[in-house]
Amino acid sequence: MISIKSPGTYTSAGLLSAFAASLCCITPVIALLAGSSSIAANFSWIEPARPYLIGLSIAVLAFAWYVKLKPTKTNDMDCNCETTKKASFFQSKTFLGIVTVFAVLMMTFPLYAKVFYPKPEAHAATVALVDNKQQVKFAIQGMTCEGCEEHVNNELTKVNGVLAYKTSYASRSSLVTFDKSKVDVKTIEAAINKTGYKVKSYDVMNASNTAVTFYEAPLVCHAAPSIGCGSKAKFMLADLEKYNDAVEGAWLNKRGTIVAVKWNTNTGEDKKTEIIKTVSTSHSVELSELSSTEANAYAKSFPNESQWFKGKEVDQLSKEEAGIIAQNTIASYKAKKLLKPSFEKQFQADIAKIYENLFLSISSYKDLNTETYNKVEDQIQQAGEKYVGKGKMPHVELCIAPEASCEKDKSCSQGSGKSCCDKEQ
Repeated sequence: MISIKSPGTYTSAGLLSAFAASLCCITPVIALLAGSSSIAANFSWIEPARPYLIGLSIAVLAFAWYVKLKPTKTNDMDCNCETTKKASFFQSKTFLGIVTVFAVLMMTFPLYAKVFYPKPEAHAATVALVDNKQQVKFAIQGMTCEGCEEHVNNELTKVNGVLAYKTSYASRSSLVTFDKSKVDVKTIEAAINKTGYKVKSYDVMNASNTAVTFYEAPLVCHAAPSIGCGSKAKFMLADLEKYNDAVEGAWLNKRGTIVAVKWNTNTGEDKKTEIIKTVSTSHSVELSELSSTEANAYAKSFPNESQWFKGKEVDQLSKEEAGIIAQNTIASYKAKKLLKPSFEKQFQADIAKIYENLFLSISSYKDLNTETYNKVEDQIQQAGEKYVGKGKMPHVELCIAPEASCEKDKSCSQGSGKSCCDKEQ
C-alpha cells in the first residue's frame, strides 16, 4: 500500500494565515455590505502583523505543494498490496490548487478592495464663496489600506457642504475642504467616525482659500485655443513656486486664462506685488489681479484637479496640445489628398508623440523657435516615410492650428520651417 502523507494540515494553516492577513481590509467591505459601519475597524490591530502572516502563508502553502508533488519513495510502497487507497478530494491537487488561488486573492485583497465600494453618487456642483471655504486635516485611527480610504470617502460624499477630500491610509489622515456656511467640523468628524475609524484630532489649515489670489493671464494655446499652453506656463509657475517662503503653490486653469497663486499666510501685500511683477517681467506675461467678484467665480472650481493644474501638472495640457496639433496636421495632409486612410491613425499618433516629446523636453519656452520647428518637420517627414517608403513622403507646410483661425503675417513665410499659423510671442 502507498503511504500518502497528506498536506491537509499545511493547506489549512496557509489558508487561515492568508485570511487573517487580509482581515483588516476585508472587514470594512463586509461592514459596508452589511450596513454596519461600526465593525469596520475591529481588526485593524492585525495590520502590523500582516507582512508576517503573508510570509507564513506563502511558506506553508509552498511546503504543502512540496509534500504533494515530491516523488514517492520505493520504501514507502508495500508491494504486497493488491489495491491502492484513493486520496479524498481534500487531499487532492485540485483542492490544494483552489486553496492556493483563494489564498492569493486574500493576500492581494487590499489591491482591489476599492472595487467593492460604490461610486459616489453624482450631485450638482457645490458652489462656495472664497470666504466660506475651509480646509481641515483629520488624523484618523484604524485605516490600513485603500479600501479603508474608500470607506471614509464614501461617507464624506454624503455630507452636504463637503467640496473635496483627499484621504490617505498611509498618512492616516483625510484633508477635507468644505463650505463652512453649510457644514461644520463636528459634523464631518461624526461622518468619519461613523465608518468605525476614529478621528484622533484635527487641524484647521492656516493656508485657506482666502490666501489665494487669481490673476488674468494670456496663456491660451493658439494651436489649441480651448486649453492653456503648458509649455509656456510650466516655467512661469515653477518660477513662482521658487519663492517658497511666500508661495505655497501656483496653478493654471485649463483654459489658460487664469493663474492662481496660493500665498503663505505671513506674506505681505508688498511682497506679493514684488513677486508677481518680477515673474511677469521675466516671462513677458502680464498678470493682472482679478476683482473679488471675478475671483469668486473662479474660486468655485479651485482647486479641482480636472480644471486646475499645479506646477509641472501642466504637462498634461502639453500632451493634449500635442494631440490637437497632430489632428490639425493630418487634416492638412488630407486636404491636399496626400494621405492614405490605411496609415492615417498611426501617423497621427506618431506626430502627437513627436510634439509631446518636444514640449516635455524643452528647458525654456524660448526653445520653441524656427530651428526647433524645422527639426520637428523633418521628424514628421521621416515618420511618414515608414508608411510610404523613403523619399516618397510628400512635403507639406505644417500647420498647428485650423485654417479658419490662421492669420498669416510676416512672421510666417513659406519655407521658414515654422508652423504656418505660428506667430512670434
